[in-house]
Parts: sequence; C-alpha cells; structure tokens
Amino acid sequence: MTGLSPEQWIISSDSHIIEPPDLWQRVAPDDELPRVVREDDGDWWYVAGRRTMSFLGIQTGERFAHDPDRLRTSATFEDVRDSAYDPARYLAENESDGIWGSVIYPSQGLVSYAVPESGVLSRSVRIYNDWLADFCAHDPARLKGVAMLNTDDPAEAAAELRRAHARGLSGALIPVRTPVWNPYRSPAYEPLWQAAEELGVPISLHVGTDRADPRTGEFFLDIKEVPPSVFVNKDQQVRAALGDLILSGVFERHPGLRVGTVEHELSWIPFFLTQMDYTYTDRPARGDWHRFADPDVLPSHYWHNNCFASFQEDALGVRVRDVIGVGTLMFGSDYPHTESTFPRSREILGGVLADLPADEAARIASGNVAALYGFTPPATR
Repeated sequence: MTGLSPEQWIISSDSHIIEPPDLWQRVAPDDELPRVVREDDGDWWYVAGRRTMSFLGIQTGERFAHDPDRLRTSATFEDVRDSAYDPARYLAENESDGIWGSVIYPSQGLVSYAVPESGVLSRSVRIYNDWLADFCAHDPARLKGVAMLNTDDPAEAAAELRRAHARGLSGALIPVRTPVWNPYRSPAYEPLWQAAEELGVPISLHVGTDRADPRTGEFFLDIKEVPPSVFVNKDQQVRAALGDLILSGVFERHPGLRVGTVEHELSWIPFFLTQMDYTYTDRPARGDWHRFADPDVLPSHYWHNNCFASFQEDALGVRVRDVIGVGTLMFGSDYPHTESTFPRSREILGGVLADLPADEAARIASGNVAALYGFTPPATR
C-alpha cells in the first residue's frame, strides 16, 4: 500500500492565528505596543511607531481561484475570516480540510521581530503568549501553541519559555536571523537551550522572523518593497542559524533539544548537509572550531537526531527523504494565510506523498508532528 490513506487524519505542523486588533492594547494601552491604524488601503499594524503589515487571513484558498495579481496584501479586520481567531471555528474549518490538529504560530507576531525596540518586543510576546494560551485552552489536545520569545537576552527568553510552558504552550519561536553580535553559536544561549531541553519544548525557526538590531535601531521591514528574491532565497537565514547550532556543538551538549525549520521547504537540505559534512572534514580547521567528542560523528548526525523540517508543497524535497530523513519531515498547511493549502490540503499532500510507502506517508502527515508536540489523534477519520 502506498500514499496517504483516505482514513488518515492530518496534523498541521505550521498553522497560524490572526491576532485581534485589540489584543495588546486592551491589556496594556500603550502606543508602543502593537496597535491597528486604519489607512486608505486597509488596517495596518504599528509597533513602536513603525508600520509593519496589514491583516492576513483575508483570502484563504483564493490563490487557487485567482491570478496572483488579484491577491491583496492589505485589508481591514472585518475582511478576516472569524475562524482565524475563534478556536471553535478554527477547529471546524480545519477539520473540513482533513486536519485534526494544528501547531499554531502568530501572524503579526512574526514581523514584530523586525522592530528593534527590545523592551517593546518583550512586553509584546508576554501578552501574546497569554492570549494564545487561552486560545489553545479551548481544546489543548488539538491546538498546540508556539510561544514567542525575545532572544536579545537569552536568560530572559529562558524565563519566558518556562512561564509560557506552565501556561500550557507546547513550542517556542525564536528569530531565524539574529543580529551579528548575538549569533546562536554564542555561549550566552545556554540557559535557553537548557530550559527547552528540560521542558521537552521544540524550538522553531520560522520564515519571516529576522530580528532587527536593537543596538543600531535597524528597521528593515516594508511589506510593499519586499523584492521577489527574498522569497526565492528564504532558506538563507535558516541555513546560517542551523549551521551555527550544529557546528558549535549545541546539540552535542543538549542531546534532547529539538530545533526545526518552518516554512522554508526542503530541497535545500541535502546540499546543506553535504556542505556541513564537507566543511567539517575537508576544510582547514581554525583554532576556535568545535570538534565533536566522537571522532566518527559528522554534523549531519545532529540534523537527523535533533532537527525537524515543516514543509507545504515540496515534492522534490520529499523524494530525497532518504537524505533528509523521514523522521524529520512534517506537513504544514499554513492556514489561514493566502499561500495556505486550505481548502485543498488533503489533495495537495496526497499528491506529494502518492508514491511513498503508507507507513512513511503516515509519519509525514501526522506521526512525526504528533510525537514531537504530544498530539494523540484518532486512528481513523
């Protein structure tokens, strides 16, 4: 038997909510925190006086019906589907798409990392994490929330991780790109890695979470000016982050830590693994290069043991799963964003997995993400 069984439930490893416009201001009225301003072309989120983006969740599934130039990048909150912020509706709409459970990321929260004010980000993530915990409490068996963390101060991030985990959140989100003075190979992150390992909380590197530099005040987000090359080369930042983590020995020191790439697709991974192993074995070592205690271990070993990869539609990447590792792969629908596979997730994933042995298809559709986040889906639909 091959492919995705018609009776197989799917679990999305990458879904999103749309934050209500008053999420932050009703808790702590402050113009520095995220707030919505109505402009001529729609509602826009402002953080610390900086415009970030408009509302998503306005045209879920419409990419299958419209030409790309008819899709919008701005809207009002009234345009947002209510299922994007109502947990009961969220579950019902995803179930209609064959998805039983979801790992949930922010929307506006993703681009909040682009705002350099560190104190504003710290306050924002705490308020968001509390709201998300309440959202997921509607059905914690099927809704697994991912807490946002501000890693400008890794010790503070570790404390927020412990607090958010105690509130019921199941994963944690850190920036995919850090400022140059704060790389993930730095020993300063040890409290965060230790906390995540102790709690069994997976750490995610999601596309679009580049961290602005709070020391320089750099702000580089302008939705209207993003060139297409940014989307084509979106794996650049995650390769650097994972390379730092693996080659600096983070996973050797923390064998229970899990860190994943989310919404960067898969096809870059075989080349990345090959280049890591080649660099480790064939490039002249510098004095401060980390060498693993086991002389037979290569960097790719830690990818297979400690990393995971969430994808949407990368059939080419799935075809080289023997290199990437079946146990690392998990599907994400990206609901309710415009580029989501909704309402065709079962059809699209079924096509990607059509030639796979049924047991491998089941692992990618739900088994791997269920084991990572603690879902227990019904055996059949």
